[in-house]
This record gives sequence, C-alpha cells and structure tokens, in this order.
Amino acid sequence: MKSIPTLLSHKNFLRSVVWLCGVYLFFAFLPIPKPIETGLDPSWKYGISQLSENGAIFGKDVIFTYGSFGYLVRGAVIDGNFWDIFLFQIFVHILLFAVTALRMARSRHTIERIAVGLSIIFPCLIADVYQALQTEYKILYIIILLLSFREFWESQFARYFAIGIGAVGGFLLHSKVSLGLQASVSLFLFFAIRVFFRLRSQKGIRENLLLLLDSQLAAGTTAFLFLSGQTAVNFSKVFILLLTFLAIEFWLISKQQIPENANVRTNGIHPIRSRGDSRIASTLSENGIKLKGKLSAIAPFSTRIFYGLGLFGIILFSEPSLFAYLKGYSEITSGYSSAMSYIGSPVELGMALLEIALTLILLAVVARDKNAGFSAAMLLIILLTFKHGFVRQGAHVLRFFFSMPLILALCAVQIHPGGWRKFAYGVHLYGLILCLISYHHYSTLFPANYPPNILRPLAPALVFQKAEYLFDPTSLQAELREQSRANLQAVTLPNEVRNAIGNATIDIIPWEVSIVPANQLNWKFRPVFQSQAAYRTYLDFANRDDLAEEPRDFLLYHFHAVDGRHPFFAEPATAFYYTCHYQISPRVPTFVPLQKFANLMVLEPAARSRCGGETPGRTLSVGWNEWATLTPADGKMVRAAIAFEYSAIGKLAKLFFRVPPIQITVVDASGIERSYKILMGNADDGVWLSHLPKDDVEVFAFFQGQLPSRIDRFQFSTPNPSLFQPTIEVQLFGYDLGGFNAS
Repeated sequence: MKSIPTLLSHKNFLRSVVWLCGVYLFFAFLPIPKPIETGLDPSWKYGISQLSENGAIFGKDVIFTYGSFGYLVRGAVIDGNFWDIFLFQIFVHILLFAVTALRMARSRHTIERIAVGLSIIFPCLIADVYQALQTEYKILYIIILLLSFREFWESQFARYFAIGIGAVGGFLLHSKVSLGLQASVSLFLFFAIRVFFRLRSQKGIRENLLLLLDSQLAAGTTAFLFLSGQTAVNFSKVFILLLTFLAIEFWLISKQQIPENANVRTNGIHPIRSRGDSRIASTLSENGIKLKGKLSAIAPFSTRIFYGLGLFGIILFSEPSLFAYLKGYSEITSGYSSAMSYIGSPVELGMALLEIALTLILLAVVARDKNAGFSAAMLLIILLTFKHGFVRQGAHVLRFFFSMPLILALCAVQIHPGGWRKFAYGVHLYGLILCLISYHHYSTLFPANYPPNILRPLAPALVFQKAEYLFDPTSLQAELREQSRANLQAVTLPNEVRNAIGNATIDIIPWEVSIVPANQLNWKFRPVFQSQAAYRTYLDFANRDDLAEEPRDFLLYHFHAVDGRHPFFAEPATAFYYTCHYQISPRVPTFVPLQKFANLMVLEPAARSRCGGETPGRTLSVGWNEWATLTPADGKMVRAAIAFEYSAIGKLAKLFFRVPPIQITVVDASGIERSYKILMGNADDGVWLSHLPKDDVEVFAFFQGQLPSRIDRFQFSTPNPSLFQPTIEVQLFGYDLGGFNAS
C-alpha cells in the first residue's frame, strides 16, 4: 500500500501535467485575425470592417446580419481595427478557458471533466479553418457554460450574472444579431421556465421574475446604448434614464426597511403609553408593516416596469432606429431558408436528427432533475445552430456537429447519477464521433480549405508561432498587412482602368468588394452591398432606390451568381434598374482582365434609359412543371412578377428547417434549354424573362443595347411541390425596345 505522501506527490504531478497541457492548448487555440482576402465570404468580412471604420450606420446605411461591432468577431484586419480585433478575440479566448476551467474544477468526477474539456477542444481544433467557431461561437459556448452553473443562479449574486449576460446579449446584438438574440432570448427562456416550474411550490417565483426582468432590461439598455452612429447621444439618454431608475429604486428600498418594534408618531404626538392606546398603536403598527410589506413586494417590479417603459419610449423615437436595424436583419434571416437553401447528404441529415432526438431525451431528463430552465435555453440554441448548419447543407454543418458535444456534456453534468447519466455520456461520445466523421468528409472534398490532419493546430511549430504573436502582436500586424497586399493582387485593376475611374464613386456588382482596398477606390455601397443577400423585396427595393437616388459614376460588374441563379435574378428590381440605366463605359470599352476573374465590365450611366414605357400584360396561373408561353403580344421585352406561395406544411418547414430550391427552365427561340435557381422572396419584384443573356459575351452586348435570343417558354419545378401552393401567379409586363436592338 502506497503511503499518503506518495499519493499526494502523484496527484501534484498529475495536476502539474494537466496545467501544462492547458497552457499548451491555450496557445495552440489562440485566435489569429484574418487579413483581407478575395472571394464571396472574405469580401463581406472586409466590407463590415471597412463600413464600421467609416462610421456607417447599420440598419440605415447598411443592412446585414452583422452590426457595427461585427468586425470584432468576423471582420478582416484593416489598418484601423487591428488592435480592436486582436484584444477582443484574446479576451474572449481567455474568458472561455477560464469558464471551462471553472466548470471542470466544479465537476464531481474525472469523466465529467474529460467530457467538458473535449467539448471545447474539438471546435477549437478546426477554428483556424472554420472561422465561425473561432470567436463567434466561443462567446456562445461561454454563455452555455455559465447557464450550467446551477449554484450561480441560486446564489445572492444571481442578479449580477443575469444583468451581465443580458448586457452582453445587447452588445452582441451589434456584432452578429443572431448571437445577441441567442444570448438574451435563451436567458429569457432560462428564467421564464424556472418561474413556471416554481408556480406549484410558490418558492423562488419573485426572485426569478426579477432576474428575468433585470436580464432583459440590461439587454435592451445595452443594445440601445451601442446603436451605431449615435453612441454619445444615446449614452447621455440612457445615463439619465439609468440614474432615474436607480434613484427611484433606492428610495423605495429605503422605505422597505421597517423595524419590527417601530412606534407610530402622528402629527408630532409622542408614542402612546396607555394600555388601550397601546392596542391602537399596535394595530396601526401591524397594518403599517403589512402595507409596507406589500409595497416592498410590488416596488421592485414597478421600478423595472417604469424603467422598461421609459427605455422603450426612447428606443421607439430614437434615430438611428434600433427597430430599423432589427427589421433589416429579420428580412435577411426570414428569406435565408428559401434563398440560400442547399440540400446535402440525407445520411448526414439523418445522423444530425438522431443526435437532436437523443439530446431532447436528455433535456427532458435534465428538466425532471429540476433544471428545466437550462433545457429550455438549450432548445433555442440547438434549433438556431441546426438551422445555421443545415439550411445550407455543406461545410456549414460543421458548426452544428462541433457545437453539440458541449450541450451533451453539460446535460450529463445536470443529470443525477445513474443510468441516464451513463446514457448521456454515450450520446456525448456519439457527438464526438460525428465531429470526426463530418470533418473527414469535408476535408476529403475540400482539402485546400480543410486540412485532413485535424490535429494540425497542436503542432509545436504552430503553437510557438502563436505564442510569439501574443507577446509581439506588432509582428502579427505587419504580417497580416503583407498577406493582405499579396491577396489583393488578384483583383488589382490595370493602370489605365484605375486612371479612368480616378476618384469617381463606384459600386461593385455582385459581391467582390475586395476590389476597393486593392485599388483605393471611392466606394459608394448599396445598403445590401452583396447582391446574393438581397433576396427579399424589402432588400431588393432598398438597393434599387439607393442606386436611383444616388447614381454611381461607375459600376464594376461581373456576370456571376451563386447556386446556379441567373445574375439578373439575384436582385430583380435592382438589375432592371442598372440594365436600363447603365452601359459599357466608352472609357473602358472592353473586358477588364483580373487574376481573380477575366471578364470584369466597367459600366457608367447612359444618357437616357434604354427601356421603353411599361405596359401591364397578362396574368398567368402556372402549375408546377407546366410550360407557359410568351407571345409577341406580351411586349417587345417582358418582365414577370412571379408570386410563389407556401402551403401550410411549407410554412412550418421554413420556420424550423428549410424549403427546397425552385428552378425555372427557359427555352429560347433557338431551342436552347437552360435552368436557373429563382428566389421566391424577390421574384415578385419583376424578373427579366423575355431576354436572358447566357454568358459574359452576351451580357456585354446587352449593356451595349443588343438583345440576346428571345425566351419562348418557361416552367417552374421544385423537388417537393407539396411545400408550395399548386399554382404560381405570373403577372407579365411589356416594354418597348427603347435603346435596345433585337437580335
């Protein structure tokens, strides 16, 4: 039998090894900001950085899913924001490791510690190549971990945790809106369900209601405080409101301090000493204490309600508007399920649904074990993470698979010892296996983007390099600047083109805004500054109106779209405007070759619109897979306002998951058949239908006034028509040739 000193020395040795491993992992997973790169996603990452640097107001000047602080979590490094990004991401990284260490330290068994540790290690392993997991989801993991500390929410410090997470949620609303909503709404559900389940026992209802109100008021105050563009003005308003709230609350609290033997004085009369008078005094005292007791119960709610109404009133009439910011976000998210829908492997989807089903069983057990608030909060997070991963079912699924193990591990922590806890660890193991399977699958498909060796971040050379960056961030800043320069060579304009543009205002269609920093251009952006995201009428019209009200001196145009859309379908009303009002620039009368793509076009405003007067034409009711024909009587050129409608089942599918893409197949006069993805969210805006250029050459001629072959007939198809109404209403609009010439 080993002696006690020997056992202690072994424990100290193991503890030292664990700490050394923790320090090594801390440096291995250190977040490294990204330089400016080219491509669709890298371009919007540059865009949110540059627009924030320029002081653009998100929700007014810009409509996007990220806000004025979005650059902190996903933005590219530009000269003005390196230290903001670097320090913020390091802070989040430190906080995640600290909260994880605390969760592991408070765990009861080694298996709990291993499960929690692996749940954080796995997403960190791929965070360098899947940037959403680098800082954005780390913040979410911190919130999930904090919600798992049952002892925190039963302590006297619960109010500070509630206010803190609520305030963080309000701030995150201006980084990525969905992240802020996940924080604040999950906290709301956490407390609301706790109140509901305490109704039977009548214990803790008041405390949890107050925590709920505090968290949501903190979220609303912070969201308003950090509204883009008017921070100083908003701060003064909120500061005055906050002082008023605190003054009233402290006044009411002071009134609640009632000594048990308090004597009553009225009108300056001394306490009554007679026996009869004592009874009267006692009765008055008791009634007074009861009345003040009722006031003490009501006062905290009344002050918060007063504060909340005042805050709502200020938000309602503020400019810029928080509601406009959320409106733009809701338009983008509500259209995402149909516009960006991409259907991947059914086996992959089945594995995810099985994981969700098993997790729901565990959440039910957690609720039974008196932590239903945690279960409710996790339901929201699982739903949103699932939708983020599987609406566009490609490598996006990695965020779902790599986030689930943490929820599963924390379910095991919440469950009482026994068979269910063993079951929870089995499901957790299944979640970790799915992480490895999914990553292997996508590393096989895209080895350049996802290196096959998932343990690559643990290589000593990379770890030491990150440690150097932490202690010498200026070298990292210089390196990122050089990487940006090298990357931007792919979109550098020839000198003669750059000289022709000069300092004139430009916009870029559809999305390669990395051209701006590569050539130091005067960018006047559209509200939805990448065309593929303008997939709702509200968004499309915002872009069209912006172009019409402030015409750009030049448009840098590339005939390209995502997911097999026709480029004119990305933002139909906007496309109709620029195809009618812009032409190939006489100063740059040929394609502009770039390393990134060969056929960039430089457009400038035409002297007059090439589109003739509009004439409303026929209204057609077209069934799925039925051909409809265009006739000469419909007009020389024809647009179509196409109204797709969901069935009842389709509305549910869109709410909780996704709807399949819709295809339009067209046949032109020469008999050539083509199919494109069409967007149900903006097809009613009026898509070009009679003349659709096939390629760069035809669209170049189109902007010179030469029409391609006319479309004779068209039909609509979708993999699952039951999710939509059986007929599609198509309103045709005819136009004179105007400045166009028929082929």
